[in-house]
Amino acid sequence: MNEISIILITYFYISIVVFLVGTIYYILAWIFSRKGLTDTYLGFPYLFTYPGQNSRLDALKNILKRVFLFSSMRYDRGIRIMSLLFHYSLWIIILAHFDLFLEPYLVSMGIAQSTIENISFIAGNLLGAIFIISGSYLLFRRIDNIYLRRISNADDYISMVLLLSFGVTGILIRILLPPYFAYQEVGPFISSLFLLHPSSIPIAPVFLVHFTLACTLVIYIPLSKLLHPFSFFTNPTLYTIFHER
Repeated sequence: MNEISIILITYFYISIVVFLVGTIYYILAWIFSRKGLTDTYLGFPYLFTYPGQNSRLDALKNILKRVFLFSSMRYDRGIRIMSLLFHYSLWIIILAHFDLFLEPYLVSMGIAQSTIENISFIAGNLLGAIFIISGSYLLFRRIDNIYLRRISNADDYISMVLLLSFGVTGILIRILLPPYFAYQEVGPFISSLFLLHPSSIPIAPVFLVHFTLACTLVIYIPLSKLLHPFSFFTNPTLYTIFHER
């Protein structure tokens, strides 16, 4: 195993440990922190309750609307649409990476490998373009809008730059490298990492950058606002009276 492989594989395992430990720590800290205007600990049974609402079912529905439909942004249609495109394209891209491991099973079911590669190329680039365009819009708006610029900090910009860089290198992999590279080189390598029997990392500069960015993002998540998908139900801002309009 070469030196690049040893360094990046070590970095990968460090990123997983930091992510797991950091995420668990902060979620537990949020759960057991004091919340609301009274600064009191409400207890675990009340994590899904908005004080002042009729029922926990109503509270849960309102939370889910905020999580999946971004209902809190209903007064700014443009930012809501771009935020939805950005977040949903990101999650689909992450889930779509599982095709690296499913490809042998799809081929065994009679689907031609060329068909899988073509679908992956078209869908991957389309989703990547949506992700980059919507993310760039959100970044530009943060820079251009004086109010957003005042309330933003370094984390807001670092997170977005990391995510957009990750998206750009992902598209470059599809454009610059042959289709089989992802399935014959990357897939087995990633599988070896999770099976704790790591093999040498595929040597392609754009993939090495993409892999390094992925590990950096995983480390950065528990240290930044990128952790918000895991913290939504324990966010102190949810412990206020909900006013339906």
